[in-house]
Amino acid sequence: MERINRLGRSCIVASALVLLLASRVVAADLPIIGITEITSGVDSKNYYQYKDSKSGNFQTMLETQMVKVGRFKIMERNRLDEILGEQVLQGEFSDAGTVVKVGAVDYLVYGSITKFGSKKKEISTGKFATVKVVAEFGIDLRVVDATNGEIVKAETIDVSMQTGSGMATKGISTGDSAADPLADVQRKAAKQVAAAIAESIFPIEVITFREDGSDKCCAYINYGEALLTQGDRLKIVQPGESLIDEATGLDLGSTEKTIGIVEVTESLEKFSKAMVVSGDIPEKGQIARIVKDKTGTKNVPSQQRKKKGRKI
Repeated sequence: MERINRLGRSCIVASALVLLLASRVVAADLPIIGITEITSGVDSKNYYQYKDSKSGNFQTMLETQMVKVGRFKIMERNRLDEILGEQVLQGEFSDAGTVVKVGAVDYLVYGSITKFGSKKKEISTGKFATVKVVAEFGIDLRVVDATNGEIVKAETIDVSMQTGSGMATKGISTGDSAADPLADVQRKAAKQVAAAIAESIFPIEVITFREDGSDKCCAYINYGEALLTQGDRLKIVQPGESLIDEATGLDLGSTEKTIGIVEVTESLEKFSKAMVVSGDIPEKGQIARIVKDKTGTKNVPSQQRKKKGRKI
């Protein structure tokens, strides 16, 4: 009996070691992303409320959000600056200023802030005036394959959110506003930028569908609370035939069949659950695309194809 117990304990220890080593291998294989310095060309005259420190603040928020995604390693900013500085000295940049090769990084992220601040919108009706305060943030995003300098994602993201409102009459005004509206709109934008980066490398997919007391629920999605929030809607699509430009040989993407729309009901750390709102029941491996609202992301057409990267 003692021998059997010793054998059992040995098996448990061996299994634990295998799991530990496997987790280390998985972590080692995560793609490495370097987020370069976020630049800005915002004209502060367009806003009544504006902060000069926006670039550094937003970059920190984006780095934090990318770590939360859990599918990438984020290179420390000072180390990335050292590597890029060495490349400048060695002349390893293309004419367009894009890094051609960075051995220690899989993908580089470039961003330029195009709008940031708060605007007042006033509507007058006789003796009364209604005032709304809207915070805005916009950024031009590029994701570059660091092994060859190819741009794998180019997108413009615009975010706005109402942060206050009030009413005024005869010099008397009342209203309310968010404690830090400019920080709030940046956090919202950071989440959308992180989603765009993650989707360009590892698409949002259906893991499985399991009935949970209803034939409409639940689809399990491979991203959690870092990208998705309760109430988010996703369009489920089935990729079809690849489209190749015969003249250039370029991969233009593929045809898609819309399966239906699902809505996130619960967002956990590693995955999310969603119920079917319309269409058919999703199946494992089908692609999910975030449905944008009028105040969310404005997409710029870009080549959508399977990206190279280290397998998780």
